[in-house]
Amino acid sequence: MNETTTLTLKFKGIEATLLKQMVDLGLFNTKSEAIRAALIKYAIDLNLLDRKTVWKEIQAYKKRKVSPEQLAIDIQGIRDEA
Repeated sequence: MNETTTLTLKFKGIEATLLKQMVDLGLFNTKSEAIRAALIKYAIDLNLLDRKTVWKEIQAYKKRKVSPEQLAIDIQGIRDEA
């Protein structure tokens, strides 16, 4: 299941604000990444995907070398700038 779909989406209002905030806080590298994560979460909520299967796939990817503590510091730094 290696299908690729390209979409052009326009967001305004709260959706646009939330996407920007997620990226600004460093939760996601891009808005596209945030949208992909939301889609996976929604599919899990609808029982279209199994949480354990998704977790196994996530664990297979190369991990970022940022500790949870450093991430918290980085997020706080971004919040302090605003």
